[in-house]
Amino acid sequence: MKEVHLICNAHLDPIWQWEWEEGAAAALSTFRAAADLADEFDYIFCHNEVTLYKYIEEYAPALFSKIKRLIREGRWHIMGGWYLQPDCNMPSGESFVRQILVGHRYFAEKFGVNPTTAINFDAFGHSSGLPQIISKCGQDSLILARPGNDPIPARQFVWEGVDGSQIKVFASNHGYNSPLGHAAEAIRNRMASQEEDVICVLWGVGNHGGGPSRRDLGDIDAMKAELGDSVEILHSTPEHFFAKLDPEVIHRGALRTVMPGCYTSMVQIKQKHAALENALYTAEKLCSAAALRGLIEYPEKELDEVTEDLLNAEFHDILPGSSVRAGEENGLQLLDHGLLLCSRLRARAYFALSGAQPRAAEGEFPVLVFNPNPYEWETEIVCEMMLADQNWSDTVVSHMRVCNEAGEVIAAQVIKEESNLNLDWRKRFVFRAPLRPMDITRFSVYVDFEDAKEKTPLARGGDFVFDASFADGGRTVNKHIEIDGKTGLLRSFVLDGRELISDAAPLGVRGAFLPVFYEDNPDPWGMGGFQLSGMGRNPQTFALMDVPEGETIKDGPFVGMMPVQVTEDGAICTVVECFFRRENTHVRMEYTLYKTRSAIDVRADVFMGDADRMLKLALPLTDCGDVIGQTAFGTEVLYRDGRENVAQRFVGLRGEGGAVTVLFNRGTYGSSYENGVLSMSLVRGASYCAHPINNRPIIPSDKFVKKIDMGERDFFFRLDRVGEASLERLAWEYNVPPYACNVFPAESGLADTVPAAPVVPTVSDRDIVLITMKKQHGADMYLMRLLNNSAQNKDCVLSVGGKTVPLRFGRYEVKTVRYDGTGLAVSDRIEI
Repeated sequence: MKEVHLICNAHLDPIWQWEWEEGAAAALSTFRAAADLADEFDYIFCHNEVTLYKYIEEYAPALFSKIKRLIREGRWHIMGGWYLQPDCNMPSGESFVRQILVGHRYFAEKFGVNPTTAINFDAFGHSSGLPQIISKCGQDSLILARPGNDPIPARQFVWEGVDGSQIKVFASNHGYNSPLGHAAEAIRNRMASQEEDVICVLWGVGNHGGGPSRRDLGDIDAMKAELGDSVEILHSTPEHFFAKLDPEVIHRGALRTVMPGCYTSMVQIKQKHAALENALYTAEKLCSAAALRGLIEYPEKELDEVTEDLLNAEFHDILPGSSVRAGEENGLQLLDHGLLLCSRLRARAYFALSGAQPRAAEGEFPVLVFNPNPYEWETEIVCEMMLADQNWSDTVVSHMRVCNEAGEVIAAQVIKEESNLNLDWRKRFVFRAPLRPMDITRFSVYVDFEDAKEKTPLARGGDFVFDASFADGGRTVNKHIEIDGKTGLLRSFVLDGRELISDAAPLGVRGAFLPVFYEDNPDPWGMGGFQLSGMGRNPQTFALMDVPEGETIKDGPFVGMMPVQVTEDGAICTVVECFFRRENTHVRMEYTLYKTRSAIDVRADVFMGDADRMLKLALPLTDCGDVIGQTAFGTEVLYRDGRENVAQRFVGLRGEGGAVTVLFNRGTYGSSYENGVLSMSLVRGASYCAHPINNRPIIPSDKFVKKIDMGERDFFFRLDRVGEASLERLAWEYNVPPYACNVFPAESGLADTVPAAPVVPTVSDRDIVLITMKKQHGADMYLMRLLNNSAQNKDCVLSVGGKTVPLRFGRYEVKTVRYDGTGLAVSDRIEI
């Protein structure tokens, strides 16, 4: 006899075609109606999402109390248990951990429940890192309704993630809703389409809430009576359904690509999301370092507030960019608020650590630099400061010397400051030096004044060639770079004799970082077939802005510039900028070429002025193995047939000997690969919340409709060739540079009272990445989350405060380690 588990729900987007206040109102009416119907009918209402329950708790406390009673009576079920239903491709692994465990903490505190089945009905694809995260957070199963465009073995299956963890999955092929007044009819159809003995049917009016209706519940009762003993129909819960389920087929890999335009729409949301992830986990590390030295009280409440900002902004219609403009604005408000709080917390911890420093010597400008990593890190450090006074002289100029703690002068380079006051006063400079693990390293700047000398003119126009040779870890690195003066593109990048840039020109132009337009439509989801089909949609390449020989650009935002010109050159780096145009869109490309680093940094400032276009940056590469990209606590193999990919902070091409030609980024999630060309998806000229419906126009043609992402958007990349095991670490280093500030320490009295040795973690293998270090919620101990984002097993030793513990990691494994001041303990589960 077939066993049918009816899961009554009311999918309710807190924000989508409406503002959050309307979402709160829909939650109030939906929950009130569901609770009232529980007094009339014998059914179970299932709902998740902390965000919605918080609305009820604050705005309708009597209803909240009634829901508590219904839960105790088994007539209302907290399903899923996550903070909300987030996007399931773009959040980092740690963000998913917070989505699950912050949600579990709320539901345990308020209702005494802990759901073991995860729910993500409406997310646009799912990362292969989720099975490990879900299982280590105490859940064993998942219901979803968008399993991706690739085949799955069955609707009921075991999903194996990148690390080998497994969870049970039910993938609904009938969505998660039922039409108002037609639930019984929908249930009959869904029962008939599922051949398994034990099946699940999701029903209830949804998207803007709704849930059950009196008519639908009456019709279901009548249907059950009609069918009698021929089928067992149960008002059920996800946990009850999965308890009866024992699927045999296994799916390995991602359930990734659904609605691929979402990986690029609303660029500002995506970039600030990446920035807030970086800022939050860095603030946790910095606050832990200061609190463990007794310098501050760990700011648990404030960090919780930042976390909730991040979790709300990861909602599956905010982060993917599929909401109305009010949803974008709300997402930016959340992210900006979180970033503001993080900057304040970073300052609190940083200045507390700085207070342990001795006062400045006569003539010294101290620069105190915090390294957020658990290992010594030699890197470039950028800082701005003010001279003691304005220098108005035209004949005498300032000269800066940077010294390390031993008093040795180290190489430094003055570069253009953020300010545009043409005065010798504000200074920005860059230098390279080693930094102590998770601590402050002090540098001293001294300012001398000397007679002004005539500046050597920087190159403007023509080809640019750059060569460098330097020592790195006991070996000599040689690199050769060419930027084509006729195209503005990276024509050659040779590392240790290996050319990284292919001389093929599938788009008709040779060179890397070529801006290309593709035909697009107004749909921010991008569900049309041509979004999945690669380069076949009429690529249109940008061209270097053309000017007569010896003249400068006369129109657009770059008046007075040469199409290719050097803007900085010194001991640390050379900077070249180039200017491109197509139709109404302009691009400024900036290449930073380091004298003692193998990588090239690239900044693309896009001035978008065209609708229904997708702008990509094309890189023809010589490595041609698997295309790989970072995902939540893992690395996935991506499509190489032109279909749109989604990945996080890196995308690369595997080469020989375990090396990867990799492009790191700071919040660019979409990309594609075809015919030897890696293309990063920068921006789309789509419209807000527009989507094809039947054969109707996507947007009105008789009135103006606002477009997403018009105007200036800036993008950041780093191109390198490195070992695959180091990708995670290098992505973190690129996204979270050291924090440096010119600080004159006050006489705090702390220098003699704080521990001589910082109580901070160190890891023997730098490629085992410390994702975060934070105080455990409600406990007097600290947690460290460490990740081996590699296909190889790894061993390392973790040390904190003189205590050590050996760790053995499987492939792509994440571990949680506790530190209570007396010792270290490894947890079998993920904790917060």
